Amino acid sequence: MSMQSGGPRFSSRFAFIIATAGSAIGLGNVWSFTYVAGINGGAGFILVYLLALAFIATPVFIAELLLGRMGRANPVTSLKTLSAEAGSKLPWHWVAWVGLVATILVLSFYSVIAGQIMAYGYEAMFGGMTGWSDEAIRAFDAEFKSDPTGPLLWSAVFCAITAFIVAAGVQGGIERASKLMMPALFLMLLGMVIYAVFSGGFGQAVDFLFGFNRVEFGPKLFLDAVGQAFFTIGVGVGGIMIMGSYMGRDVHLPKAAGIVVLMDLAVALLAGLAIFPLLFASDMDPAVGPGLVFVTLPVVFTEIPAGIVVAFVFFLLLTFAALTSSIVLLSPTTAKLEEWGVPRAVAAWVMAAIVLVLSSLTVLSFSSWKEVYPLALIGLDGHTWFDLIREGVNNIVLPLGGLAFALMVGWGLPKDRVVQTLSLENGALFQILYALIRYVVPAAIIALFVGVVFGT
Repeated sequence: MSMQSGGPRFSSRFAFIIATAGSAIGLGNVWSFTYVAGINGGAGFILVYLLALAFIATPVFIAELLLGRMGRANPVTSLKTLSAEAGSKLPWHWVAWVGLVATILVLSFYSVIAGQIMAYGYEAMFGGMTGWSDEAIRAFDAEFKSDPTGPLLWSAVFCAITAFIVAAGVQGGIERASKLMMPALFLMLLGMVIYAVFSGGFGQAVDFLFGFNRVEFGPKLFLDAVGQAFFTIGVGVGGIMIMGSYMGRDVHLPKAAGIVVLMDLAVALLAGLAIFPLLFASDMDPAVGPGLVFVTLPVVFTEIPAGIVVAFVFFLLLTFAALTSSIVLLSPTTAKLEEWGVPRAVAAWVMAAIVLVLSSLTVLSFSSWKEVYPLALIGLDGHTWFDLIREGVNNIVLPLGGLAFALMVGWGLPKDRVVQTLSLENGALFQILYALIRYVVPAAIIALFVGVVFGT
């Protein structure tokens, strides 16, 4: 068997759950979820997102954890070993290599967004946005992005913090940071929701998010919803697999996965209930796109009571959410270098440096390259480097990675090993989960891509 008795482990079931929840909960739950829900009209997107999360992303989440638990190594080595054990002639490990590249690409734009969040939080902490007009905030945002120096500097700060935590190891770094940041994140988010209840726009926000009587569906909405479901819980690139490799033997995998997904969903919905009431109370358009947290919300913060305090709490919340995910995104490549004999601390800092270099593509996409469309010749005119990386990973790599993991578990591994690793008897619950992994997930993802190709 491929399980290795050595290697790093989380100290307890609680530590695994809180750290894995931290890996899943990130900017995808607050920044991405709210603006993608906004541009897709709210309720219809939420409905498809919930279905995608329950029947596609969660089974893949469990499958990826299972592969990590069985492999007990970095994703490439785990899949190479499991493929050999299963007698498969398919190069499973190439999926992990694509995933490793994707984790770095995600971090390359993630660090830029997180860096800007930290810059805004710093500005808010010293009351820098007090009394600013709409025009002043838009000018600040435009000025911040126009000069690459500032965004790159803040991206470097974020990458350095991420590398520092990852370098400290599983228990001393990832586990300790998650135990500190996750409770703080939930408390801040709950505080913002309570504040939003009294904003005057709460009822309108609830109707926007959950008024399923007015839904409009289309191929792009379905692709965005499924991509968001994958991005929200971080499946498809191997980050969750590395968490599975750190899982203790006392953890009941399906139960722990269910708790993590519910925590992740709660944060996404609470973020919507915290942000959209403030927008509606100030007569702001929810379909503003990626600039939602950098232009629209800061305008709102200057207009509400104690707005600067709310702004600082909000940007601190986003920073914590970004860090809990970034440390897991950096872990798979760090673990691979570690396997090659590179000390963990050196590996973490090397990968963070590579992320920072690649982040320049996103930084420049917001400044001097904002009208540079690298793939315009193949019909992707209007897509900057940032757009290509974000949409390419979210809407293509993550679902296809999830499809590959589902096929590995559903069709490649012996059924009895799957039952054993899941700690489930071969009963009704297992049969449902196994059917979702084996049939529903592959069929849904393939149908989604076919629908998008022929529907647009």
